Amino acid sequence: MLNQNSSKPEFISSLEKFERYFPLIILAFAFPLFFYKLGAVAFLGPDEPRYAQVAREMFERNDFITPTLLGDTWFEKPALSYWLMIVFYHLFNPSEFAARLPNALFATANLLIIYQIAKQVKNSIYGLISALILATSGLYFGLARAASFDMPLTFSFTAAIAWFYLADISENKKSKLFYLILFYSAVGVSVLAKGLVGFLLIGAIIGSYIIFTGQLRSILALRPFLGLLIFLCVISLWYVPVIIKHEWAFIDEFFIQHHFERFTSNKYRHPGPIYFFVLVVLAGVFPWSVFLLKGLKSLFLLRPTGFSWFAFKEKHSRLILLAFLWAVIPLAFFSLSNSKLPGYILPVFPAIALLIGYEVEKTLYESKNLRYPFLITGLLVFVIAFVAPYFANKELNTSYNTYFLLTAIIIFISLLVISIIWRKDYVLSIVALFALNPILAIIIANNLFPALEVKDSLAPLTRIATKNLQVNEKIIFFNYLQYSPLFYSNGRVVRGNDGEALVLTTNDELVKSLEQEKSLLCLAKMRDLNQITSDTRYETFLIAKQRDVQLFRVKLKTP
Repeated sequence: MLNQNSSKPEFISSLEKFERYFPLIILAFAFPLFFYKLGAVAFLGPDEPRYAQVAREMFERNDFITPTLLGDTWFEKPALSYWLMIVFYHLFNPSEFAARLPNALFATANLLIIYQIAKQVKNSIYGLISALILATSGLYFGLARAASFDMPLTFSFTAAIAWFYLADISENKKSKLFYLILFYSAVGVSVLAKGLVGFLLIGAIIGSYIIFTGQLRSILALRPFLGLLIFLCVISLWYVPVIIKHEWAFIDEFFIQHHFERFTSNKYRHPGPIYFFVLVVLAGVFPWSVFLLKGLKSLFLLRPTGFSWFAFKEKHSRLILLAFLWAVIPLAFFSLSNSKLPGYILPVFPAIALLIGYEVEKTLYESKNLRYPFLITGLLVFVIAFVAPYFANKELNTSYNTYFLLTAIIIFISLLVISIIWRKDYVLSIVALFALNPILAIIIANNLFPALEVKDSLAPLTRIATKNLQVNEKIIFFNYLQYSPLFYSNGRVVRGNDGEALVLTTNDELVKSLEQEKSLLCLAKMRDLNQITSDTRYETFLIAKQRDVQLFRVKLKTP
């Protein structure tokens, strides 16, 4: 390995002068990536509005134990994210910003943890690079701005594994015990964040690491009985009262259906091929994908003889081993699952950032092509000058044009990085990636997310519906389902027997619902308009429309 102290490039020496400001640099990157216009866009997809509404119902009942959706128990996920949303609902009222803020904070905390552990093990440059790689990875950036359960689980993974590693390398007994207490607490938090998956995977990662580093015989030094007590105390904050209150109903829905059946079957209709998460990782770490495979090689180059038992003695080599296990074990686990969603694999991204960061940091120390970073300023000016006039023209700011322009920018960045790497001018490519990502994030926040709101959310139409709702009147769906009305009507949606929003498919079903509700606001697509309006048993009154979705009032005709 290169002697970094004796042959340190001038570029690195200049950068190290600002070491005390590295955490501030990380926070400065985090702001446009995670917090800029965080609440300016309506909830997207099926999960955000449902989770935000569950938290609001708990907030309005002042109930921290029983999650409900549309008034019915909702045991799909544990309570940690709901608790945090409730805290920010008290501060900012129920809103997009309040629901998403916990994940943005967790995402920022992960960066600081990665920076600190990499700095302690190797150097501050490695810490800074790894943190910024994590911050600027596409999937991580996207989920940091979403009200979901994947980022809290990722935080608990990052905290638990980092604290275990610090305990492992600590030579002071008091420090070791302190980090172990934090580690076992974080494992408990992972179960509060997303159920048993955190406990199982963190345990598998740490267990494999213990075997590879030859510590199996000294397992008692990790205080497992104390750890079990701490773990049980943490998870008992919610699991004990919810089981006491709901007994088998909770155990069946939460553990059997949403753990075992979700993993072993396609009950929740999220299938995917076995290589699904490999593709998600490669796409999700964009624009760092080109460095990923090269970074994985670092594990096998730590020793001239490659793998052998008990070979990892140096601090940095043990960290790379841990990061490798941290990336591979969850990837293999989720690949075997019959239910696959991109967010499931988010907990491996801090590990991948450490692997890529190790290779990038080594490249910076070894590179001799340090003459061109100043060209980045000109490049950024060019990009801003090209992009700004386009978005100043509001007539062109449609969803399709936005997708087209963002795709063009991504292709441009990819070609730039590939061409620079081909010339082996690594520093220029690295600086380009770091510099361009916050700008790209601002463009996405300003344009792509609003375009997605128009395309994938019924928030504007639901707000109109909410203003027009009469006393005891509710919203119903006809041959169509979109989840944003669950939040934006504050749960005034007709609920089916499965606890979800009721979706009607025939006129007879609509008449049956009207016999119970008398009057309903109906959401339906244009394709079904003739079917609905042709029935003479009720009257329809058009209120508003958004895209191809119409909102109208349906009332039974009086005899």
